[in-house]
Amino acid sequence: MSSKDNNQKCVLVVIADGFEETDAIVILSLLRQAGICVKSVGLTSGLIGSAHGVWIMPDLTLAGLDRLTDTTSISTVILPEGRLSLARLEADPRVHRLLRRVVAQRGHIVTSAEGLRVPRAAALWGEEPGAADDGQRMPVLLREPGQSPEALALDLIRRLKQPSLA
Repeated sequence: MSSKDNNQKCVLVVIADGFEETDAIVILSLLRQAGICVKSVGLTSGLIGSAHGVWIMPDLTLAGLDRLTDTTSISTVILPEGRLSLARLEADPRVHRLLRRVVAQRGHIVTSAEGLRVPRAAALWGEEPGAADDGQRMPVLLREPGQSPEALALDLIRRLKQPSLA
């Protein structure tokens, strides 16, 4: 029997080398300040380099994610901008499995227009952003062009504190 507490929800910020550090760090920081469970998840263990040479140590790796999901539901996966990072996320079948699992559990994906290629690669939907192959709307929150990381984080906090998104 699982010890998962369905009331405990967490947000994941998935990063790979080349991620846009402002997106990831600002979002992580503001969500944590708001008391929301949020974890950075790296594709690999160890330090991960940003697009501009900032190195961070993620809270966990995709390989270690099972320990978190044993006790916590994932409500949202955030895919920060960064051309190289998004390409790596797009190419990783573990990311595809994570996104499919989160969507199957009625979770959400947050990304930019450029980042839509990652859930598309996971076969979550076709060319129409947010439209599934079966015609249903998929739970994607698309970052507005020019929206600052701070504005995105504040919008996420507002949404995550609403029972319908969390």
